[in-house]
Amino acid sequence: MAENQKVPESGGEVKDTEKTNSAEMERITRVVQTLIGYLGVRAGVEVTRDEQGYLANIKTKRASAILIGRRGSTLKALQHLVRTIVRREFPDVAPILVDVAGYRQRRDNFLRKKALAVAKIVMETGREMALDFLTEKEQNVVQEALKDMPRVRVYAVGTGPRRNVVIAPVETGPQKLNAV
Repeated sequence: MAENQKVPESGGEVKDTEKTNSAEMERITRVVQTLIGYLGVRAGVEVTRDEQGYLANIKTKRASAILIGRRGSTLKALQHLVRTIVRREFPDVAPILVDVAGYRQRRDNFLRKKALAVAKIVMETGREMALDFLTEKEQNVVQEALKDMPRVRVYAVGTGPRRNVVIAPVETGPQKLNAV
């Protein structure tokens, strides 16, 4: 880490950044493998980096459900542990996202399709409908999916993990006190 703080000569900054990224990726891989090993799961871990941060994708054939947990609760806990452990060694590390066999992508796609289907029903019936409890990030996925539908609006009732997302026609429903 001290090497990264030196004033680089020409091209040195790029090498230091690459060295840091490589060290961070190795550390993330080791931490994920160690944690899933404690759970009794043998799996491969592939770490990639893009402009948003690191993605640690766990590839397992049999234990995906164990690592994901109910509504991704185990996966979220695993991600929290990985971030905390890696930040001890690399305090300025980019955001780390842990996924199991593309679960997060599948979940986002499911939410988009469900939101569009529910919005269609809401427009046909003129009645609002509630989705399951969603996290704030999942609510953002729903809002993004429905942003091109001006006849419906999305708002939340409740806070934290007990946030109930409602899709309502624009003409009816509670006023914008709860609007997000």
